[in-house]
Amino acid sequence: MQLQGAMLAQMSKTNFKSKAIKLPLDFNGLPPEHPFTGKDQKAPDAAALFVAPSTLGLHVDTTKTIGGQVEGLIDACADAVGQAFQQWQAGLKFAGVIINGPVGMAIPGGLIGVPLSGLIQGPTAGKCAGKQPSFVQHARAITNAIGTAMSAWQSTYMVTLTFPGGAICSTTMVPSPCTPMPVAAGSSPAGDAMLQPGALKGLMLANHGKPGNHTLDIYDAVAQAFCTIFTQWKAATQITGIMGAGGVAAVPPLPPTPVVMAIGNGGAVV
Repeated sequence: MQLQGAMLAQMSKTNFKSKAIKLPLDFNGLPPEHPFTGKDQKAPDAAALFVAPSTLGLHVDTTKTIGGQVEGLIDACADAVGQAFQQWQAGLKFAGVIINGPVGMAIPGGLIGVPLSGLIQGPTAGKCAGKQPSFVQHARAITNAIGTAMSAWQSTYMVTLTFPGGAICSTTMVPSPCTPMPVAAGSSPAGDAMLQPGALKGLMLANHGKPGNHTLDIYDAVAQAFCTIFTQWKAATQITGIMGAGGVAAVPPLPPTPVVMAIGNGGAVV
């Protein structure tokens, strides 16, 4: 499975819209014909991220405009995360899996590849080009937080794997693959903690500084969405193709035995 930016964007917007935030619009200098008549009214947009404070056309239009700005930010961040995540996933491999008998242990540091924190900077910069400072500040806070948390997850990830070829060996383990295993079968103590919605939101805020209007709601919506989608990704994505070999087993004429200290390398996360 691949984590899709479009899915992250849609879920983030749904999370934000569910907050039903009503904009407390305060207009000064209203024209002399105030109060307005029926011709000045407009039906609110049901798809808007914010709730208009009234059916006054000016309120409805302004609400849609502000919501569109938030949507643009969410779309840009989700697309940058999706691009970087797919590149990151494609480069993942395992190194130094310790195999004893049919059991392989991938230890922290064994999931190798370019960290997401490095890959995400390019797409983020591209999405921020020519944008207002507030947009750039929010976008960098969101994507850098996700990149940092994901890099922590990668560096501390560990999982127990099955290598049938190590169960019965003579002299050594001939090259043989692991049994496919879902990523969710493993764990990452530091990364899993940082990728909880509250912690991820806090990391976004730490990157941002003093929050502006709706900053906390935006960060909460995106953090909740990423946590949900990443959990789905772990369950649907397989560790496969790691080749185990080497180690020591009984030498003929002794009967075959489980291998000791064979090593597994390579593979993919798909």
